[in-house]
Amino acid sequence: MTLKELEALIGVAVKDADLSDTDIPAIDLYLDQILSLVADKNNGASVRYRERALTKTMINNYSKDGLISPIVGKKYTREHIIEMLLVYALKNTLSIAEIKRVLMGVRNDCGFAGSDLAAGYQQFLSVKESNRSRVGALVLSLLQEDNLDVEDDHDFFVALLDILSLSAYLKVVAQEMLEARYTDPDQIERERRERERQEKRERDEAEKQKKRERDEAERQEKAEKREVKKKEKSKDLPEPAD
Repeated sequence: MTLKELEALIGVAVKDADLSDTDIPAIDLYLDQILSLVADKNNGASVRYRERALTKTMINNYSKDGLISPIVGKKYTREHIIEMLLVYALKNTLSIAEIKRVLMGVRNDCGFAGSDLAAGYQQFLSVKESNRSRVGALVLSLLQEDNLDVEDDHDFFVALLDILSLSAYLKVVAQEMLEARYTDPDQIERERRERERQEKRERDEAEKQKKRERDEAERQEKAEKREVKKKEKSKDLPEPAD
């Protein structure tokens, strides 16, 4: 591969397409209308991105997993659509659990409202546009600094590993950041279930203790009654003759 071919390949690699905040109508939309909007925008993307179409199944799964806010009726608001687009953008890098942690974190830990999410999404698109330009310069700089020639098969292989290692480190940095800032909703749920189990264990133990105390009281009462009867019986016995 020549350097010119690599530059062309990078251009294709960063040619995705995103719905901007202004592309989303101010009215609520049905799911089919949202999918049509995204598909129309994706027509300008490279084949790799057009093949990653947003589908009804994906959106239904986002709803089931709590990645988007609950809807009322069958229409989705602008906030819902932005949540979908954020999940769609992040799912190629983060797991569903990590995306859930980010979106629930900005809502619950940071108090983001719909307008905050919309502003964040629009700024994300702006920096992403800058990243499209940065990627090419970054890759070429990396190859130059590491003295790798992509026209050489050995260097090409090492260059591929080089780029993948950088990508992996950047992903881990992002994961460390989100784990440091946002509460894990699954951990909260696990802790809630554990509290409920602990409370149930304590209630059960308290009931067992009460039962033990009742049983002990009944045994004591029976023992006292037997002792009373024994004393009464001994009184009724005739006294021995002298």
